[in-house]
Order: sequence, then structure tokens, then C-alpha cells
Amino acid sequence: MNEKLILSIPAPILTYQEYARLQGITVKDVVNAVFAGRLPTYTPPCSPSENPARVKKYINMIALYAEAAKAANIDMALTSDKQV
Repeated sequence: MNEKLILSIPAPILTYQEYARLQGITVKDVVNAVFAGRLPTYTPPCSPSENPARVKKYINMIALYAEAAKAANIDMALTSDKQV
């Protein structure tokens, strides 16, 4: 049987503050999880004159969903709304 699980990701990236609010944890907990490598991040491209370490980072929700699917032995395919 070929069943489909359809997930809707409301935003591909979230600020640390928004992720903390949704998870019911502190921003410090999010920062610590990112530092420990437990949460994937997205860093937008920056200009050559910017210091990459100072560019605001976001929680990468697409990568987080993909990691969760892999851990659950679920094959994940990304499609747009038009293809569903």
C-alpha cells in the first residue's frame, strides 16, 4: 500500500523567538540547541562587506522536518501546492 502523509509547513524558516514561542521554551534553550547542533539553521546570504557571524540566523524548518522524517524511516518528497 502506498500511503501519503501530507504535512503543511507554515514557514520554511522561523526566528529563534518564534520557534521558542511555538515550542514553549526559552530563546536561550533554542540558542543552546543550535550551538549543540540539535537544531538546523539557515543563514541568509550576506554581502562581502558584512561579517557572516553577525548575520541573523533562523531555524530551518524544512531541514527539521526532513531530519524527523528520516529518523522515523519515512521517505520525504517535497512538492508545491500545485502538485498535490
